[in-house]
Amino acid sequence: MSRAPRFRAVPTDLAACLGLAVVLILGWLAYRPGLTGSFLFDDWANLPPLGAHGPVDSWRAVVTYVLSGVASATGRPVAMLSFLIDANNWPAAPEPFKYTNILIHLLNGALLTWLILRLSRTLGVSHARAAWAAVLGAGLWLLHPLMVSTTLFVVQRMAMLAATFVLGGLLCYLQGRRLIAAGRWTGGYLWMTTGIGLFGILAALSKENGALLPLFALVVEWIVLQHPSSSMRNTAPTLGWRVWKTVFLYAPLALLTTYLLAHVPNMLEGYSKVRDFTVGERLLTEGRVVVHYLALLLVPHAYTAGLYDDDIAVSTSLWHPWTTLPAVILILGLLLLGWKVRKRYPILALAIFFYFGGQLLESTFIPLELYFEHRNYLPATMLFYPLAFWLVTAKRPSPWVRTLISIGILAMLGTFTWARATLWGNPFEQAAVWARENPRSPRAQTNLALHWMRRGNYVIAARLLQRASQAHPGNVMIELNLMSAHCRMGRVAPRELERARRALAHSKIGNRVAYNAISRFIHHYKTTQCTGLDLNALDGLVLAALDNPHVRSSRGWLQDMLALRGELRVAQGEPAQAVFLFKESLHTRPRPDAALFEASLLGSAGYPSDGVALLDYFETLPQWSPSGFNVRRLRYLWLKHEGYYSDEIARIRRLLVKDVAEQSQK
Repeated sequence: MSRAPRFRAVPTDLAACLGLAVVLILGWLAYRPGLTGSFLFDDWANLPPLGAHGPVDSWRAVVTYVLSGVASATGRPVAMLSFLIDANNWPAAPEPFKYTNILIHLLNGALLTWLILRLSRTLGVSHARAAWAAVLGAGLWLLHPLMVSTTLFVVQRMAMLAATFVLGGLLCYLQGRRLIAAGRWTGGYLWMTTGIGLFGILAALSKENGALLPLFALVVEWIVLQHPSSSMRNTAPTLGWRVWKTVFLYAPLALLTTYLLAHVPNMLEGYSKVRDFTVGERLLTEGRVVVHYLALLLVPHAYTAGLYDDDIAVSTSLWHPWTTLPAVILILGLLLLGWKVRKRYPILALAIFFYFGGQLLESTFIPLELYFEHRNYLPATMLFYPLAFWLVTAKRPSPWVRTLISIGILAMLGTFTWARATLWGNPFEQAAVWARENPRSPRAQTNLALHWMRRGNYVIAARLLQRASQAHPGNVMIELNLMSAHCRMGRVAPRELERARRALAHSKIGNRVAYNAISRFIHHYKTTQCTGLDLNALDGLVLAALDNPHVRSSRGWLQDMLALRGELRVAQGEPAQAVFLFKESLHTRPRPDAALFEASLLGSAGYPSDGVALLDYFETLPQWSPSGFNVRRLRYLWLKHEGYYSDEIARIRRLLVKDVAEQSQK
């Protein structure tokens, strides 16, 4: 009688790897519809340096480009360098950038799987349970729809790479601690130093919240490695460990704290200049914002506010809005819960402290905007670990039921992410949904109006902007775009000009919007038939901006507005007045790139001798360079070292002198 065949169980490692492969494939399929999307919002501010000085096709061009970051004082050079994977000139197609972002997101999912596996094993969890908890915990994060607004928002590769290096740094740190526990001190310290030192620098130079890596390591050390069940508890050598911990964990955090405290005066000035809320109001408001983030993470939605949730009501006290105090109480309660359960439920405590630690820079007192979904990308990496661990290890319900629940949650998240990525792949539909989800958002309404204008439907665009203007009187972005919509229809009414003037005269923000809009009006003036918006009317808009005390107090904004008046005089055929205004602009801030642009503008308009005179005047001014130690100053010093400015001034001068000679011959 023959025996029934035996089926061998699939080894845990192979099964877990297959499970991770399935999760990564699902992630790719869910995000793939978003590849057809467009550049958005901050993409337009951060990516044009790819072509600012021609193609990035030599090592000198690479250095110049990497030093061209505008996102922060560091310029985030690691993230900037990564964009060269996708293009070396500008304009460029968005699809390669989004493709790379998706691959980085999948890489982060794999790194998170590995990290959760190591943490679980450190806590004494069996290998099989640890492996499946890792796959599930990382999968819940990877497939969560809230991560779409980071992954498919090209410029937020900065946040993604910071997460990559933080996860890699923590893995190196755990490997080093494991070696130290085994008595291999040299190798252990080398791994930990590489993880916290090298990976920490790379993380911080991708985005500033990467500087929190030492804090994350301390949280892991405190909650996981020193837990009673940990295999590494009290295994670090006393003196060497204390010295290393001071140098690589406490000292970087102390330096970061000192840096932030030293810049408090500048931050307070930033609040007064560009924000409509105080530091106290921001702290109160961020309590509500962070609770809203948690609600979106714990109760996923296919569609959310996206990038344009700029209609957050500011908390002016603990009682206004009324949700402020409950939000603050909830956050304090969660932190207390994490403290109380750190011994019994270390994974839950880790998720709580990791999340709130990750929000310390972007969601506290630094004068950033109030709300952005991408601020959850790194903090939320551990948030689903407790749920995954429970689904893998709980005694009830039965394993089959827990498996079905796990698959169901992953399928739901993947479906939501696919729906949201599909929306991101259709720019017009995306703009319409965001405008519907954010009826009080100036940016969302303006974004949809601009899409209608690109389709040639200026009537609908004007109607949208008119409603937005009534809801947000004095908003520079709305008023200038409303004026543009009416101009495309042939006529700008006096009342529309007056609203734009008032907005320019009083708004704290919108200088760059104003400069770009008015510059476009000037550029297209001769080809656009627009009754009511002639060069004199544009000059009135610039004068209104110059009357704005916020513009007058900023040398950069003041220079821009004076330069715009000069451009207007060139367009009006008044070169002498243009030179006078350009000189005044350069005297405010003698930037060589501004002098080159203005001299070239005069030459191309048929006034080369005035362009030469402007260059002569510029060379009499004291040399200017950006203040402080930041990437803008480094870029200036680099270009100066390379002789870029002197060579460009000499080249433009030769061209202008040649034009002067040709004019004299005629």
